[in-house]
Amino acid sequence: MNIKLNPRKIPQQKRSIERYQKIVNTAIELLGEVGYDDLTTDLIAERSGISVGSIYQFFPNKESIIYSHAESCYFILHDHFFKLLDEELKKKKKFSPDFIEFTLQSFERALNEVKGYRLINSILYTNQALLQLDIESNERFAKSLAKKVILHLFPKVDKKRAYYSSLMIVETVDAVFKIAQRKGKATEKKAVIAELRNLLFVYFSSFL
Repeated sequence: MNIKLNPRKIPQQKRSIERYQKIVNTAIELLGEVGYDDLTTDLIAERSGISVGSIYQFFPNKESIIYSHAESCYFILHDHFFKLLDEELKKKKKFSPDFIEFTLQSFERALNEVKGYRLINSILYTNQALLQLDIESNERFAKSLAKKVILHLFPKVDKKRAYYSSLMIVETVDAVFKIAQRKGKATEKKAVIAELRNLLFVYFSSFL
């Protein structure tokens, strides 16, 4: 069964934009409280004070609300992360181990500052559309990483290798951060990220 994911209407006026955003924010808030399966448009309406009918003017279902927020999250995460990296790369012309630490800290910071991103990540496997967004996001990250980082720090690297290496790095970082997120103890999370740091150092060193 195909589920409609695109919003029915994109708001243009200030009042409509505010209602649209309130629906999305409320849905993400409830997602963290009741989980994806128990999230309903009735609950969103009750919490937000916006009628179900008004919600349906913008979104055909709860999946559309979550998808809309997820799509926005991925773009915001990308732009925020590379803004942090761009500022560092202006000062750095050559690769050094401390750049890996800065990169991981910047990614962690971006994850924490993008509202609802971790929740979206926790429900990726609820439908194929969210998984596809995740795949597209990683490919977008890889293209930017190749252009802005790999070819900047290692100009002799072939462009094709730069892209596929970047894709491997992005997929690895994404997977390891998901592992770290599942760990309950801070010491366990720290140990997982430490291994990621070692792995990235070996990988980046191969470009030298």
